[in-house]
Amino acid sequence: MPEVSECQIRFDNNPCGVYFPGQTLAGYVELRVLEAFKVKGVSLQIKGFAEVKWSESSGTGKSRRTVHYHGRQDYINTVTYLQGSPEGNPYDIAPGSHTYRFGCALPHNLPTSFEGQYGHIRYTVRVVLHRPWKVDPTYKVGFTVLRHVNLNESAITLGLPCKLEIQKVFCCGPCASDPLYISAQTPISGYVPGQTIAVSIEASNRSKKRVNEFSTKLVKNVCYISQTPYGRVKIVPEIVAEVRCPGVAPGEQGTWEQHLAIPALPSTSSQCQVLTIGYEVEVEGKIPGPSINPRLRIPIMLGTIPLAAHAIPTLTRNNERLQVTQVPVALPEPTAPPVPYDELKPAVPQALPADQLPPPSYEEAVGSTPANILEEGEENTGSDNFTPQYMVYRFNSESSPINGGP
Repeated sequence: MPEVSECQIRFDNNPCGVYFPGQTLAGYVELRVLEAFKVKGVSLQIKGFAEVKWSESSGTGKSRRTVHYHGRQDYINTVTYLQGSPEGNPYDIAPGSHTYRFGCALPHNLPTSFEGQYGHIRYTVRVVLHRPWKVDPTYKVGFTVLRHVNLNESAITLGLPCKLEIQKVFCCGPCASDPLYISAQTPISGYVPGQTIAVSIEASNRSKKRVNEFSTKLVKNVCYISQTPYGRVKIVPEIVAEVRCPGVAPGEQGTWEQHLAIPALPSTSSQCQVLTIGYEVEVEGKIPGPSINPRLRIPIMLGTIPLAAHAIPTLTRNNERLQVTQVPVALPEPTAPPVPYDELKPAVPQALPADQLPPPSYEEAVGSTPANILEEGEENTGSDNFTPQYMVYRFNSESSPINGGP
């Protein structure tokens, strides 16, 4: 093993390594060598791909059968020699510090980074020391790609309220009970991390069953899609936020408003062929005993650019104005953006004036765990685990255009 004390891969003016499709990924590699050693070259690879893997078994004993599902989509794979070449003669790298610059324009079609239970959308920078007749040491870091999702482009549908209703009876036939009615409504269907979802619940309980409580959840649904040995879909739901409120006794009725604070999360995504992400608000009535709990699921969309005030229509319900409200959320103090916000603004027109958008911070997704970014056959020389960073806006009570107020 060569006497390399350290290899650092750094991004210019971007310590968190957060980029948007179409931006230029730029930085430098600093290689610190203790003793001279021979190499054929020093290469740098910038790679982006989506991959899903899982297995399913059926049967028992000798009839047991396991199917291994796999899917992959490649987005970028560039290799540049910072020094030397694969066909060149070996040469000595002298002791000391060696610095190499690199840059690459990211394609415009990249989906948002994601690390999940059965797959990932991952972007990495890898430095390899190619040694003649030796194991090639590898140094690797991950970076985050965030694809902008401008909710204003779908304001006609996302700016409207969404309401679902359910009626449930217990037992059947002549023993059937009077019904339990439950409805749930959200004022809009498009949000960004940092906002709060106001969920209005109404219930009329004509049955003899008590509803102990209502739980309101924000659920992330990750869809893994295989390509071999054939197409198969595996959907994994994850509760990322939850609040609860009292239920309703037999013969009673009531209304409740619940508020779900949206944490750091990847945007709704359907660009990738093997991995998609969607969200829904689920309202569940908790009923004791063997009965199946009634559930309502309202689909929502998470983006990176919030709906502007004029994109949200003013409606009335029971002669009262229905509007989107923002509930203050206790969050840590914002940190400076990894890139000046002016450089992060998308090149598409925004419906909201730029000076009314607070600068976002970048945080790991709720419930995320660092991922091992080494691939099969790579030597674990200097690679760190990686967790993508996602945008979170810091709204306050004065942000009326974001809150949907007048």
